[in-house]
Amino acid sequence: MLISFSLGNFLSFKDIFTLSLEPDALKERQDFLHIPYLYDLNLRLLKSLSLYGHNSHGKSNLVKAFANFQDFILTSANPTRSEKIEIERFRLNRATQNIPTYFEAKFYIREKRFRYGYKVTTEKVVEEWLYYAEPKIRENYLFERVGQETKISKTWQKDFPDIIEKSVHFTQPHQLLLSSLMSAKVVPSPIDKISAWFKGNMVFSDISEEKHLKYALLILSMDEYRPLINRLINSADLGFTTIIDKIDRLTKEKLTESEDLLNIWYQIELRDFSLYTQHGFYDENHKLIENITFEFLKSESSGTIRFLILACFLVFAIKNGQLIIIDEMDSKFHSALFEVIVQFFNDPRINVQGSQLIFTTHNTVLLDETLRRDQIIVIDKNEFGESALRKAHSPANPIRVGSPIERDFRKGKFGGVSKKIKKNGNQGNLNFE
Repeated sequence: MLISFSLGNFLSFKDIFTLSLEPDALKERQDFLHIPYLYDLNLRLLKSLSLYGHNSHGKSNLVKAFANFQDFILTSANPTRSEKIEIERFRLNRATQNIPTYFEAKFYIREKRFRYGYKVTTEKVVEEWLYYAEPKIRENYLFERVGQETKISKTWQKDFPDIIEKSVHFTQPHQLLLSSLMSAKVVPSPIDKISAWFKGNMVFSDISEEKHLKYALLILSMDEYRPLINRLINSADLGFTTIIDKIDRLTKEKLTESEDLLNIWYQIELRDFSLYTQHGFYDENHKLIENITFEFLKSESSGTIRFLILACFLVFAIKNGQLIIIDEMDSKFHSALFEVIVQFFNDPRINVQGSQLIFTTHNTVLLDETLRRDQIIVIDKNEFGESALRKAHSPANPIRVGSPIERDFRKGKFGGVSKKIKKNGNQGNLNFE
């Protein structure tokens, strides 16, 4: 489970900011919290976070930051990858020209807490570190790297001397040591678990892409996911009762032969498929006569198609206890449908494996009743083009119980609203400056 993600000097984020899933001491909606029970029964983490803010304030840049962080971890040791590191620093201030981009994540994997991060330029890894902690034991390092000088934990090196020594030796300046360790023939513990955690996290800038529909179909084809997907679809009242899919024989054989679905993400080229929805056919008195089918892509709206994709990936994340990050999750959805999705994910009877959701949105319908006050993150941008993020509610600036959060947000009380677009409080008309 993700505890926090920090970033600095990346796209519109000049300074270092931290997106935290640690809750405040609020009494409402305790069932919207996860307990990392193998680590500590007294700890809590938020199941979901919503990111609000005006267009171009930096919401999508935060999603891109995590995607960049994850991609570099998974691919930097690939010998075919370019030596140039794909990082775009903050470009609107001279102070950031000569300092590295910063990323760090803190997360729980079963009974351990990890803290991993790095500093990079487009040419090299400047620093890299991996720490761990166990319940009631202080944090210790597994490795610390500055340039090409690396300090390894003696205990860890003793357990895996050859693997670690070779990984350190062959890691190039433009590569991460973590990536090299993940690419070893025998991946040492706990790197194997960290690798699985990063590979399992899903980040979507546009979940409507055709490739995502194909992956969604694979999820839908598996018996362990289908009932919960249909449950979400039925709750959404989209006008059809069941989903019926027909999968190309070769694709299904590949799915059967694969060890797990993650292999599908990276190794299998998907083939064409047909997908059908089932609708009721009625007589003049609205008595059901039979069910008829429609070809999904031709007969259903783009919003319905997007909902099916989202439902499949959300259920996959829930079932496997994974992190899922979605940019503009409310796109093409009715407000009521958007509420259904968020309530479904936060439901304690459904989300029981530690899955977490981070999403950006412009839809304020969630603010007053659907979310906890500490699940609302506001991203703002100043006149110098610098993005900043903060929780709408904090001990220093609390939102009182019963406050009209949606109204106050629209008025700009929490930030995240364009300073050039102001509402006239008396007449409700827009003033154009």
